[in-house]
Parts: sequence; C-alpha cells; structure tokens
Amino acid sequence: MTVSTTTRRFAAALTVPLLIASAAACGSDDEDKAKPGTVPAVSSEDGKKPKIEKGEGDPPKGLKVKVLKEGKGEKVAKGDVLNASYHGQLWNGKVFDSTWQKGRTPASFQIGTGNVIKGWDEALVGKKLGSRVQLVIPPEKGYGAQGQPPQIPKNSTLVFVVDLKKTMPSKIDGKAVDTQNPDLPKVSSKISDKAPEIDIEKGAKAPDKLTSASVVEGDGKEVTDKSTVLANFSAKLWSGKPFANTWEQGGPQEFPVQQIPGWKDGLKGKKAGSRVVISVPEKDFPKEQRAQFKSGVVFSVDVLDVK
Repeated sequence: MTVSTTTRRFAAALTVPLLIASAAACGSDDEDKAKPGTVPAVSSEDGKKPKIEKGEGDPPKGLKVKVLKEGKGEKVAKGDVLNASYHGQLWNGKVFDSTWQKGRTPASFQIGTGNVIKGWDEALVGKKLGSRVQLVIPPEKGYGAQGQPPQIPKNSTLVFVVDLKKTMPSKIDGKAVDTQNPDLPKVSSKISDKAPEIDIEKGAKAPDKLTSASVVEGDGKEVTDKSTVLANFSAKLWSGKPFANTWEQGGPQEFPVQQIPGWKDGLKGKKAGSRVVISVPEKDFPKEQRAQFKSGVVFSVDVLDVK
C-alpha cells in the first residue's frame, strides 16, 4: 500500500485485518497456572484497555482461548459481523494494534468465514456477546511464515484481548426500486452472499458530475455527511476494469463516508438497508490520483448500518 491515499484506504478495507482469533478448547485457570508461559497474565477493568504481560518461556504450540469475563448476550454465530474492541501484541510484549489507541473505535469483522485470521474465526464463534476473551494464537493460525511486516514478524505468536460488543447485519434488507437511473450502470437488486454485477455497457460515457441512486431502498438510519457506515462494496472503473470487492476480500467493513471520494455526497440521505450506485468523476479525486481513476469510478455500496 504505497500508492495513493485513496488506494491505500481501499486496500486497508480489503485486507484481512490484523485482529481476531480462533476457538480451540478453553483451558481452565488451573491448567494455565500449571503451565507457566502458556497464557500471559492480563490485568484490566471491565471495558477498559487491558494490560497483557509479556509471554514467558516458549509460546504454546496450539491455540489457547481463555474467557476472562463471560457476557450475557447471544452467542456469536458463523457469518455474523462482530463489532469488537481488541488489543493485540506479540509474545514478547510488543503491541502491534489496539482499538484503545487514541482516535480509534471498536471495529467490525465478519467471523467464521475466512475473512480474518484463523485464530479469530475458531476462537470467537460460539462466545457470548459482552464477553472479554484472551487469545494466544500460534503462527499457523495467525500470519504464518510470511508474517505481516512491519508490525508482525514471520512465525509470530499473537496475544489478544477482545471485548465482544455486538453483532451487526451482514446483508441489506431493503426493497428493490421500480426503475434505475439511466445515467448509471445497471446493478442487480438481488440480495445474496456475492457482490452484485456492475453492468457497464461498452462505450458508455460516465456522467461528468457525481451521480448516485438507490437500486434497493432501506428504512434504517439515514446517512449524513459525518456518518460512518458498515458496508460491503464493489467498484469498477468506467472503462470496465474491476478493482475492489469487499465480498471477496474481507467482508463488510466500517468506512467514514468522508474518507472515500464521492461517498459523502453520494450516500447522504440514503438509509441503512439500501444498495446505492455512485458514479464518481475523475475531477472528484485528489489531483495526485486522477490519472489512476481517469475514466471515473462506479461504486455499488450495500449500506448495512449507520453510525
């Protein structure tokens, strides 16, 4: 991610996040004490940033999962979009990511479907909302021999504390509109587990100004120009070349609408549960990015939630 700012934002949204872990058998406190170094000690107050001690000795070979506090909510199910706070560090104690950092908020990820590291998928499915869970993830269930440079070296054991806050919708639930805007490519209103096709006719000319329209209309919370949306999206250049698809590369993610060109105005007034087609002309991108998006871009955005 060393090209443009916009491309980095897209790539960040499409990359498997540096977060979550898997569910093997949970060891009891007695088992953990009997095996020093298996699970680093955690000290924290409920809901506040945890402090995880540095791992001692050799890290465990397998996945370790410990429920530090069991919640009273529903169990997380495979395919849920989980909203969670997390703090992650290496076995040696070096922190590589944390939603408790200044300016950060809880993050959302689709769980149990291969969109995050195996450790998170295996560990968090079946846990109750409201729980605080500690994970010790061996390399093969994390980032393996390749690591995730520069934060995570190769063959790293990862240690997380995760607060399971809530689950969020993974599909829109609005109703198809009767007619689509003729200035925009046709996009299917069918709701499924795959991205709808953006059908750009050969030789079609992009609108010279920002244009957006709903092909599915929801009735949830309305998007403002300061909103953050939980969304799945796909995107194509008007030349027909696809370049982004969250359905295939990470699942739904949260995006401040101000961070992606065209979204602030294109989604304003639309409601959660909607599918919105947005055509963003070249001139709406920052100058240093216009050559990359010379033909303009078409987004198909499924707005799952708004905050």
